[in-house]
Amino acid sequence: MNPELIAKSLQQQITGDVLFDEWQRCMYASDASAYEILPKCIVLPKTADDVIKVVKFASDNDVPVIARGGGSGLAGQAVGDGIILDFTKYMNNIIEINDKENYVVVEPGIYKGLLDKELKKCGKFLPPDPSSANYCALGGMIATNASGAHTVKYGSTIDYVLSLDVVLSNGDLIRARPITIGSDEWDITVKSDSVEGKLYRTLMDVLQPNRELIAKRFPNVRKNSCGYRLDRVLRDNILDLSKIFVASEGTLGIVVKASFRIMDLPKHKALMLLGFDSTLEASKSVQKISELKPSALELLDKTVIELARTSSEDFASKVPMGTNCLLFAEFDGNDLQNVKDSIDTLLKMLQQITATCIAHSFDPDEINMLWGIRKNALAYTMKIRSNNRKPIAFMEDPVVSINKLGFLVGKLQEVYSKHGLSYVIYGHAGDGNLHTRPLLDVGKSEDREIMKEVTNDLLAVITSVNGSVSAEHGDGLARSEFIRDVYGNEVYELFVRVKELFDPNNILNPNKKVTARGTFVQNFRYGYERREQKNVLNWQILDSKITSKITGYNTELSYNSEVDLCHGCGSCREQNFGLRMCPVYKGLNDEVSSCRGRNNVLRWMFKVDGLSKDFALTEEYRDVIYKYCIQCKMCLVDCPSNVNVGKSMAEARAAYAKVMGLPKGYEYFVDIDKHASLGCKLAPLSNFLMGNKLFRAILERKTGIDARKRFPRFSRKTFDRVFQEYMYGSKASFSKRVAFFCDTYIRYVDPMLGIRIVKMLQRNGYDVVFPEQMSSGLPALLEGAPDVGREMAKYNVQSLYQYASKDIPVICFSPSSSIALKMDYLNVLDNEQTRTVAANTYDIHEFLSNLHKNNDLDTNFQPIDEEVGIHFHCHTIVQGVDKHVLNLLKLIPKLKYHIVEKGCCGVGGSYSFIKSNYDLSMQIGKELFNAVKQEKKVYTTGESCMLQIEEGSNKSLGLTVDLLAMAYGIAE
Repeated sequence: MNPELIAKSLQQQITGDVLFDEWQRCMYASDASAYEILPKCIVLPKTADDVIKVVKFASDNDVPVIARGGGSGLAGQAVGDGIILDFTKYMNNIIEINDKENYVVVEPGIYKGLLDKELKKCGKFLPPDPSSANYCALGGMIATNASGAHTVKYGSTIDYVLSLDVVLSNGDLIRARPITIGSDEWDITVKSDSVEGKLYRTLMDVLQPNRELIAKRFPNVRKNSCGYRLDRVLRDNILDLSKIFVASEGTLGIVVKASFRIMDLPKHKALMLLGFDSTLEASKSVQKISELKPSALELLDKTVIELARTSSEDFASKVPMGTNCLLFAEFDGNDLQNVKDSIDTLLKMLQQITATCIAHSFDPDEINMLWGIRKNALAYTMKIRSNNRKPIAFMEDPVVSINKLGFLVGKLQEVYSKHGLSYVIYGHAGDGNLHTRPLLDVGKSEDREIMKEVTNDLLAVITSVNGSVSAEHGDGLARSEFIRDVYGNEVYELFVRVKELFDPNNILNPNKKVTARGTFVQNFRYGYERREQKNVLNWQILDSKITSKITGYNTELSYNSEVDLCHGCGSCREQNFGLRMCPVYKGLNDEVSSCRGRNNVLRWMFKVDGLSKDFALTEEYRDVIYKYCIQCKMCLVDCPSNVNVGKSMAEARAAYAKVMGLPKGYEYFVDIDKHASLGCKLAPLSNFLMGNKLFRAILERKTGIDARKRFPRFSRKTFDRVFQEYMYGSKASFSKRVAFFCDTYIRYVDPMLGIRIVKMLQRNGYDVVFPEQMSSGLPALLEGAPDVGREMAKYNVQSLYQYASKDIPVICFSPSSSIALKMDYLNVLDNEQTRTVAANTYDIHEFLSNLHKNNDLDTNFQPIDEEVGIHFHCHTIVQGVDKHVLNLLKLIPKLKYHIVEKGCCGVGGSYSFIKSNYDLSMQIGKELFNAVKQEKKVYTTGESCMLQIEEGSNKSLGLTVDLLAMAYGIAE
């Protein structure tokens, strides 16, 4: 059946959403693996009844159904040529937390991180903790028997499942649960004529006579997601049907509700970081360290360590150069002394295991920082850039008994060396489970042949010690065809019988678990044939001041490669507010609103056989590149692979606007000086009109600027005039000079803010000059008018260069103006003058903080006896200026502050003023607005954030520069 027919049929039957446009299907064609298959349609079910109807339709029409969680799977489990069920939009609720009886009931689409947050309030936790916890769903964790760092002590998902509500392949809904054989419940169930009764009876007939075979042939490992977990279904006279679905990847049934056992959080934790000269030495020490019963024992090799250095200054400062391998050894418990004793014992063991103690800590914040590095190991790995070679996942999840870990590491290195491959190794050493990826270009047939040879070599190594090819990431497209090699023919035939019992028509996620040979080298998303295209912006820029510092690479990628850099991990879908990225997704919870979703649309636009060129002229495409990106640039920082989605969107907008023109409303912000200067000239009339409902309604219809959006009041005098008057009356003389770049807000709305900044600079011995300048032009550069932006950049660079070339600092207040001068100007004007200006541009906080670092700052601050909240503009964070802000605030006597971090405010510069964006912008900032309402006083680093948060919270905000001015005793 074609996608449209399927979609129309389903739309008439279910309450959930059905997506079937080609561009929407493209977003769901891939997950976090290397694979890609275009689905027929996507269903976002709202209820279990929706799922039942979808499965019945699929069964009647022989259409595959693929259940999907967060799309964070690494083996291709969540892709397929059928109906994708995405549970994360609607079926994402916690149904019950029972902290007395220690269980939780959830729907499959809830992210593990959100569940953790709620359980923590009760002092509880669900121990399996995959690195992707903040963006992986519980349904996906069940599907792969997810584990994580703490499995060494606490076990895997399968150990915590109590019961599962499952939709079977015929549409029946059952509750899979443990039943004691011979009990009344058992007798009633197996005698029933229902599908459920048949499953229990037949499964018993399959398992009972083969118990010895299963015990003998299953891998001798601590965790396992390879094949079907028959070893856990029939135990101690209990047949637990729920266990058959754990690690089954949706091939036997679709989970719509799950009940888990939960535990008390341990009261105390300690972490020790151990350094080794080699990965082999570290792996050989694991068995000895395991005798101390750590709660986690994790490994990072040299490659991951070096990548982590570029992402965390704290980490880089702790780990000495030349460290070739790290082990993270954690101990936890309710008795602090026992935890301390374990750390002490490990310290005494260092010489014996040839390790160095790099750090050890009992501080929760420091422990979380270090764990953050480990959790991002995969994403750091995906940052590796080696021409067209990428770290490819295939035999990336092997597990052996811990006494064989040294053997496995040695053989991995031997195999990679044999084929001349670079590689990474990291993982859960305490479980004997490593994650490893060689660098390959799967677009080349010769590299695909190497991939096959490496697979055969590693398969022989793993099976020789009774290990498993899939510890916790599942089999999917990458490893299903090797299940027979792990278990042997007899057990594999049991798996086939189980698949036929539960899914006789093979509609549930086909080609996973039970599959043909050769599938693991098919359907790669890399190596596709690209369309020729001419870029509008500059790419592959050398030594961009901000980008190079964030990514660790001196050269930016090409446009194509930047888009391909996204490996689909889904961290942009995080909703815990541990990251700013992606604010639009946090507001909407739609795949298209995630960086990954938009990036996938661009990638399919690049393909010769991808989306039609005409799609680039549609309203849907316009919304993808405009509505769902507010240009916060946080993807560059928060995306573990540092994908610059914002720049890709700017490129796409420029190409779109060149043909279709700017979307309604944006042109007024592209030419901001013209309209803002008019507002000043007409003040106070302009302010009256902008506050008049009738005028705003007319203005909205004509311009596309939302009538509800609050406008700041225009000043009757521009900063140019106010500065001139102030300097005329100033008699002070200074030996040092700075050039002040005021940008739009200070110039046209709050000139006195600029004067306070001037006074602070003078207080520190600087004469302030105000060069000829236009606004920064950032809206033009980002919203699709790069030609206009280039002219504004030229004007400003030529004016500022005469100062920057003499090492006179250029000082900005607005975070968006400093990021334009430092970073975005290079995208349209990459020359020596622009680079000189970029190198000498400073945010005001950054400049003053640097003065303090050099003992040149006047620190004669007056006390401010207040407790305040501090919020950072996204562009403040991207520039790394947030630490400078805090460094300054620490200097103010009696000032107490805390960070108010509930994501982005949603303003997006011009974004929130556009009628089609206004509601979404307020939805994006909703959590932040609510947090601000609870605060006594909040100060932010950017004027646009201040205005947006005031509008959303109905609460007056201040600016951090005003805190500094107050401390200096500087008034208007």
